[in-house]
Parts: sequence; C-alpha cells; structure tokens
Amino acid sequence: MPTDRAARQPSARDGANRDRILAAARRRFGSGGLRATTLRSIAADAGVDVALVAYYFGSKDGLFAATLELPHEGPDAVASALSAPAEQQGEQLARAYLSLWEDPATSGQMLVLTRSALGSEAASDRVRTLISTLLGGPTVAALVAGRTVGFALAMSHLAGVAVTRYVARLPVMVALPFDELVARVAPAVQAHLDTADS
Repeated sequence: MPTDRAARQPSARDGANRDRILAAARRRFGSGGLRATTLRSIAADAGVDVALVAYYFGSKDGLFAATLELPHEGPDAVASALSAPAEQQGEQLARAYLSLWEDPATSGQMLVLTRSALGSEAASDRVRTLISTLLGGPTVAALVAGRTVGFALAMSHLAGVAVTRYVARLPVMVALPFDELVARVAPAVQAHLDTADS
C-alpha cells in the first residue's frame, strides 16, 4: 500500500497502478454497476490509496468512462479474422470475438462494456462510438467495404451469443465447449458476411 505522500505525488509513469485500478474497476462495475460501486472499494481491491484513483481518473465518472474501452486486442483480432479467406471468415470472426470473452485478460472489459450498454443510455452512446470508430478505422473499413450491413449483423449475432453465455449465463450456453460453440455459431456469422450491401 503506498504511503500518503506516494498517493499525493504518484509517478505519471507508474502504469502498473493504473492498470490495477482499471482491472479492479471493471470487476466492480461489471458485478455491481456504476451506482453501487464506490471509489474506496475499487481502491481497496487494487491495493492503492483512493487519492491515486482520483489522480489518474479524476472522478468515478472518469474512471467508469475509462473502463468503457474495447480491449486493445479487439481491432486486431477483427482485422485478422476478416483477412482470412472469404469462406473462413465466419469461423475466424466468431472465434476471435468470443475469445475476447473467454480470455481472463479481456473478459472483464467485455463484461463491463456489455452490462453498461444494456443499463445506461450514456454508456450505450459510448459503445456506439467505440464500434463506429472500429468500423471507421482504415483496416477494418477496407475489409468490410461493400458489406457493412452484413458485418453489423454478424457482430450483432455474436453479441447476442455473448450475452446469453457470459452475461445471463444461460446454463445450456455455458455448458457448450468453446470449440462447439464456435462451430455452431460460425455458419450464421458467415451467412451475414456473405451478404453484400444493397
């Protein structure tokens, strides 16, 4: 635990503390939501003084906004999937997206994004902006040119699967082995991707 002096004068280069705070915030916001979560509980989970949370993020709203980011791996995973041969893109996209939910390093971020978007109009606006930014990025935009509607439908399909498996935790969905889940979902995702914009 840092001393009071360390909390008042944290090093701007101390990314480890910032990362621990974000990880703790994602867990707290993901399980309890924005209103029920306190900065003190996040600081305690992260093992830092609450003043350090304020230093990095300013306020609870600032911290919450910082948790509403796509995992850094997300855009690259999507671009890689869409760079596969056309007939493999459905399977690759399903695997890439659902892997973000399976991986402990990114699952918290995905959970906070989704739960927040479902429960808050402001968070929904933020998620729309993130997705629009992803779609507007030069790599993904070039890969989905002429089939943006199909890509949006494919991602909507995958988001629904994610909600039932990882948020609502529907037992039949949770019980499916990951590879079987991908195999069952991939054909529908592929059908969406194969549809050109009208």
